Order: sequence, then C-alpha cells, then structure tokens
Amino acid sequence: MFVIVASKGRFKWISGIFQAEEVALHYMEQIPEELKEYQNLIRVEEMKYPFYIIESQRDFQFLTKDEVIVLFNHTDVSEDEDEVHFNIYTVDSDYRPKKPGTDYMGILHHDHVTNEFIAKYKEEGTEILVKKRIF
Repeated sequence: MFVIVASKGRFKWISGIFQAEEVALHYMEQIPEELKEYQNLIRVEEMKYPFYIIESQRDFQFLTKDEVIVLFNHTDVSEDEDEVHFNIYTVDSDYRPKKPGTDYMGILHHDHVTNEFIAKYKEEGTEILVKKRIF
C-alpha cells in the first residue's frame, strides 16, 4: 500500500492512498507545486484493503482489523469526559481528493473515539465496530 502523508507546520493529513505504486506516483505528479514540498510518499508494508488509519495527536498509524481490536482492548475510559482518544478511518479502496495534495480526509468513513465510544466497546465488544460500519 502507498500512502501520501502531508505535513505543514502542526497540520498533518493524508493526501492519497493507493494500492499500486505507479498510480501513487502519477497522482503525486498532479499535486500543485505549492503543496508538493509538504507531501511524502510512504510504503506501508503488508497492508491490504480493508485497513484502518488511527489518527491521534496529529500522528497516523496504519492497522489491520486484528490490530484495531487490540487497540480498543487496551484503550480505557479517561478522566476527561470530552477526550477524543483517536479518530479511526476505515479504508476499503484507493483514496484521492479531487484537489490533489489537499486534506479531504473527512470524506473517508471515520469515527471519533470518545469515552462514550470506549464504554460501549467495553459492553458490546466488536459488535459496536460492526454497528458503526468500521468492520
């Protein structure tokens, strides 16, 4: 899997996700010059669709279904009732914003994992992930 991760100051986003390297490279060529310096093409080994992106404190992790379950099993409700532990994005096909190099991650299926979400997971297990169309 090939992922274009962009970083500009304190902002970080994913500009594209591609199964084929040649498609990713072609997409990179379409990114406007003023955005190119912020883009970095990385290879995520042994990853295939569907997979999951965990965004926490402006960092990204790329996980399999089994790794997501481990993450949820090891995430506990915190003292801060407004805390968002992480955002989880479900990726089941190539992703490319209409404007190359920009942040349109919001169009990916995602959820904000809050204390309420974790509490439901502790009650229901992976069934909550199925209900929310994560799995």
